[in-house]
Amino acid sequence: MTRRNIWVAATACAWAACAAEQTPPTPPHEHPRLYLRPADAVDLKRRLHDPSLADVVRQLQASAQKSEQMKIEWDALRWLAGQAPQAGRATVEAALAFLQASTLPDQHDACRVTGRAMVTGAIVYDWLYPLLRPEEKQAFISELVRLAKTQECGYPPTRQGSVTGHASEAMIMRDMLSAGVAIYDELPDMYNLAAGRFFREHLPARNWLYNGHAYHQGDSYGEHRFSWDTYPLFIFDRLGARQVYNPAQRFVPYFWIYSTRPDGQRFRAGDTFTHDTRRGDPWKTYIGTLLIASYYGDGTVLDHFQRQGCREGNEAIFDLLWRDMALKPEPVTNLPTARYFGPPYGWMEARTGWGRDAAAAEMKINEYNFANHQHLDAGAFQLFYKGALAIDSGLYSGSSGQYGSPHCRNYYWRTIAHNALLVYDPDEAFDAKGQYRNDGGQRLPNGCAEPKNLESLLAPENGYRTGEATAHGIGPDARRPDYALLQGDLTRAYSPKVKTVKRSFVFLNLHDRQVPAALVVFDRVASADPSFRKSWLLHTQEEPALRGNGATVACTRQGEGGRLNLDVLLPGADDLDMHTVGGDGKAFWVFGKNEPNEISAALREKGSHETGAWRIEVSPKRPAAENLFLTVMQVTDAQGGARWPVRKLEAAGHVGCLLQGPACSWLALFREDSARSEQPVRFRLPDGKPCRVLVADLAAGGWTASRTGESATTPLTAADDSGAVWFEAQPGEWTLRRTGDR
Repeated sequence: MTRRNIWVAATACAWAACAAEQTPPTPPHEHPRLYLRPADAVDLKRRLHDPSLADVVRQLQASAQKSEQMKIEWDALRWLAGQAPQAGRATVEAALAFLQASTLPDQHDACRVTGRAMVTGAIVYDWLYPLLRPEEKQAFISELVRLAKTQECGYPPTRQGSVTGHASEAMIMRDMLSAGVAIYDELPDMYNLAAGRFFREHLPARNWLYNGHAYHQGDSYGEHRFSWDTYPLFIFDRLGARQVYNPAQRFVPYFWIYSTRPDGQRFRAGDTFTHDTRRGDPWKTYIGTLLIASYYGDGTVLDHFQRQGCREGNEAIFDLLWRDMALKPEPVTNLPTARYFGPPYGWMEARTGWGRDAAAAEMKINEYNFANHQHLDAGAFQLFYKGALAIDSGLYSGSSGQYGSPHCRNYYWRTIAHNALLVYDPDEAFDAKGQYRNDGGQRLPNGCAEPKNLESLLAPENGYRTGEATAHGIGPDARRPDYALLQGDLTRAYSPKVKTVKRSFVFLNLHDRQVPAALVVFDRVASADPSFRKSWLLHTQEEPALRGNGATVACTRQGEGGRLNLDVLLPGADDLDMHTVGGDGKAFWVFGKNEPNEISAALREKGSHETGAWRIEVSPKRPAAENLFLTVMQVTDAQGGARWPVRKLEAAGHVGCLLQGPACSWLALFREDSARSEQPVRFRLPDGKPCRVLVADLAAGGWTASRTGESATTPLTAADDSGAVWFEAQPGEWTLRRTGDR
């Protein structure tokens, strides 16, 4: 354990005790104090020559040759390290001229440019403070205040939200805060305003959501925005505050480790802007991953950063200042193959291994929806095996994919674009202005408005609470589990058109070369009106081939070679309506209208776009107040793969699926009412093979399993978290009883 790890463990309890009373620290009356202190400045010369930072130094030198702004920062760094004593005055004058010339450019998100200019000005002001003349100090301050007023949050920074949105990025948490630290002695207002809002609004929200060890803004914006969270971590640490965040912050990057697919890309989630990455290349991670690894001494997070590669840009200086040069990577392949991400998320990531040929799945409950770049995808799942087989559909770019476009409002952001459940009330209106069409899916939390702060997010009347993860379990071996179970109540994600929506997932690592994994999904859906059509969705890139009560989906583009075999066990054959939607003119079909969005063939070929073009819809033929869906998806090779026989298994009050493999069978059994029960469970396993059995929806506590005709019993425990038991059984009739029951 590193010294940093020991310190983190020792201070975790102290942090919890004082978190509610945190206030901004007062910047010390010395310079430098921005990003580093005098003792750190002494160490700069060593860092500039350390082999582990050689690539960073080269990047800084190259940037300095191309950019006036980066040259100013590079010269300031060298002056502070004592390597360019004659360059000080020129650097001060160049920085002031640069600030005075800085204006909002004519581009999207222009204030990110002026905000980053504030960082450059703050660096020179603080690091070269002894060289500043009184009139130069006033000129710097005047320009920094002027640039602060160009920020979307305003100055004073009172606009926008502190949970999501642009005010949750750099403008307060890095740019304004950095300038405020630099000029604090002469003008404390900027620091007091930025730090005050951070401690009042940004910090409580993050300390709450970090407990789930994940982030809420999708595969691209999530990691991007989390990086901004790491700047206050170091800024306040260097001011002497030490670890202002909940120590659970350390584990947030583990979500990106687990949601990284075997091909190096991430499972699609929310608004994706990294699809321009060249196909075959891993998706790069952001500097926040490196900074978390360095601050908390986490070699596993460092290994992920190095595997994926960092995103280049104007952040190399922070890499040089804050990287832990002594930290060594610890392989992510040593991690367990499944992980649960708890409240406020309720997400499960599972895979068969860490190699390129592994199968992987993502399963979501969504206890909260944070709006902005998060989609209405409670209950969604994805499957990957030698290609993306069950996908998120749509596109955040192209001819009509920009933020707030018709494609986004009516398709991409909506439930219909995900592997989720629809309940179609033909009279449902999703907003008063009619900007959002009726997709049959989930409601818009607070009209899709961003929560301003944690209080707003938690207020029941705002509707950001969308579900509850009711059970989760991984086992029987926690490191290389055979199953990953996730169950949840999604009712709150929908309008009053539903009475109940509950979904159960079981990912099975089948340990078979031909059929490595299966995903079982069981749903109980009750609508307010029996006539409301209920639909189970599966989105694909290539056209599915329907067969009886199932389908086959292949992924063969760009050399990929996976296949998904779908079996629909409920609704039964006599009540099953299964059809495909998609193809030319219907790729993004929403009840009678396509919501088109196109990209060029050349860009599609070059990038890692997975917009999808098809979906399978499964619905009952006959109207009913309540319906059950039970589906099984196996993955295999597109060519020469296999499919295990699948059958429905019913017992009193229970239903499940039996996968009949060549060496053994696998059974997943659920209660039809989705409630945990203390009642005995009886079922029969067919002759011929042993079976690995998972029984869910059990009351927590001790249970026994016995086979008819045998006196011996198998003791079992249903944990409170999972409400499930797992055991290996021989053919015959089995009974599960609560311990002490006869």
